[in-house]
Formats: sequence, C-alpha cells, structure tokens
Amino acid sequence: MKILLTAEFYLSGQSTHVLDLAKQLCNLGHSVKIVITRVYVTDFYTHANAYLQGVSVPCHIGTTKTELHRLIRRFQPDVLHCHSSTIFNLTRNLAIQTGIPYVITCHGLGLEHPRYRQALADAAQIIAIGKNTAETLLPLFSPKTHIIPNGVDTELFVPQRKEKKLRVVYIGRIDSSKLAPIAALNEAVETILGDNLVVVSNNPPNLPGLLHLPWQTDLPSLIGKTNIMAGSGRCAREGMACENAVLLMNRAYDGLIRPALTRKKNFDFSGNIGRYNLSKIESDLHMLIEQKKRLVTLQTFSRRWALLHLSSLEMARRTANVYQQALAPSPDLVHKKIKLSRSQIQGWSLNIMDKKNR
Repeated sequence: MKILLTAEFYLSGQSTHVLDLAKQLCNLGHSVKIVITRVYVTDFYTHANAYLQGVSVPCHIGTTKTELHRLIRRFQPDVLHCHSSTIFNLTRNLAIQTGIPYVITCHGLGLEHPRYRQALADAAQIIAIGKNTAETLLPLFSPKTHIIPNGVDTELFVPQRKEKKLRVVYIGRIDSSKLAPIAALNEAVETILGDNLVVVSNNPPNLPGLLHLPWQTDLPSLIGKTNIMAGSGRCAREGMACENAVLLMNRAYDGLIRPALTRKKNFDFSGNIGRYNLSKIESDLHMLIEQKKRLVTLQTFSRRWALLHLSSLEMARRTANVYQQALAPSPDLVHKKIKLSRSQIQGWSLNIMDKKNR
C-alpha cells in the first residue's frame, strides 16, 4: 500500500507516534510519505528529519493546495492518514478532491467538539489511541472506530548499562495540573535518596530542589541508563521498554506499574485515574530503594511486558488492517457520507455531558 501521513510537528508523543508509525509501516513493506503542514520547533530539523532520512521515509513540509495536490498526483497514495486535529478538515478536503479515502487517528480528548464532527463523519475509518478517547466517538462512529494503543519501538528503546547510582527521572510535558504530583515525588526523592529529582520536560516546573533538563531528542540513551522513571503515556511505555521501574503519574498517581496493576480491567497509561493518594509515592519509592531484588524484578517485568504488549510494529500492523477496511468499506459506512442533523449533534452532546457528569 501507499500511505500519506499528514500531521503538524511539535514536541509531543503524537509527533513521535507519527515518526514511529512511518518507520514500522515501511518495515511491513508499505510505501510511506509524510506531510508536515507546520513545524513548531527547530528540533524537527535537527533530529526528526534526520531520523526520517535514516529510515528512508520522505517528508514534505508545506500547506499550499498546489503543493499538496502535486505531491498526491506524483505519489498516488491509496489512503490518507491524518494525526493532527488542526488539519482534520484539510485532510478531508484533500480526500474529497482526490477521491482517496482517509483515516483519522484521535490522539486525545475533546474531539467531540462540533468543529471536528464532519471530518470524523466523512472519514473512512477512525482510530482512537485509548478507551477514554474512543468513548467520546462511539455514540455516532462505533462501526468504524478502532482502539489501537500507542506502541514503542522496542528495538530503539532498549535497556543499556544501568547507572550504579539510583536516581529518579520524571519525563513529560508539564502544566499547572501536574505540579502537585511532581512536588510529592520531588519531596519523596529528597527524603529517601537525599538527592534531586531529575525532570525532563518542555517547561520548568519551578519547584525548589529539583534538576530540570529541557526536552531531550535522544531519549533512548537517557532512559536506557536509568533505573526508576516517573511519567505517563508514551513516556511510561518507553520507560518500561528500557527496563525501568515506572511510577505511573500525570495529574494524579496510579502506582507502580507491576503485574497486578496491568491485570486490572481499567488499566491504562494515562496516570489520571488517581488510584492512590500522593502520599503513596513515598512508600512505593522507599520499597524500590530498600528492596533491590524487588527493583530488579520490576525492571525485568517492564521489559518483558513491553515486548509482549507495546511493540509499535504490532501497532503498525493493526493500523494497516484499518487501511484495508478503509479501502474496502462496507456499503453502510464510508464513501456514503454521514451528514449530521442538528438533532444528532445535540443528542451526542447531551450523551457526552451525561457521561462526564456521572
């Protein structure tokens, strides 16, 4: 198949997802090109572009209709696959004008907003990266919505020679909603290790007693050497692949990722369920530091679980299956455009609000 991925680029798990997906689709024998309609950070030119060249994925930067149509005429993709909500409508228009089916991946919440609905309605298939995201789409789009969690390149994110000195590294984007968990982790690290918490993020948390590093383009080298990591989402997955014990936290604290936690029906990598009070961070960290065998056991479990459940190659394989469905849709789904009536939109909005209020 020929696949054209469309996205905007900024420092985020979403951008990493697009790069990784492109690589793994190529590994599966597909022909892939990427269109980046807007670049928000210079890291694209210093790191991401070099990465794509290394895996032989052509990348085009541009937004004009003439450029995009010229690229499509030359490449003749079988399917378009959009990853950024800001260009859902752009991808939809390209699909309508060229007659090429398109797939949308929804990377977060809030996509039930009316401005996204027609693009979602006309998409051949929809991919949600998790259950919470899927639930906002299911009222209207359940027949064509697929849950495919984020994967990790387990050949890139690998354990390396571990540091002898135990330290704790938090990795993730930071806003005000995440400061309380980070402050609790920072206090626990100071109390138990007498050391600084290392925070790698887009913005400094402005909390005393921690070491802040700007976002790192070579995360595999950093995470591969660490023993204990804190974070959520893609960063937590990458930590597991690199054989770390992972404290799952984001706006709340969900505990150490261990076998019992992964077996829970509502387990996810959001770090927002709030299974435990923030005070539990200190006791979990104390256990890891004082019981070295337990630490090693959890590290071994992390890597094995990542190999079994988090491979981005498997993610790409499942995504390619969705492309096949987009190319051969059932008569009552895509290519028969879904026009949303006012009553449907209002009913969907009430359904979503009711779920949020429960």
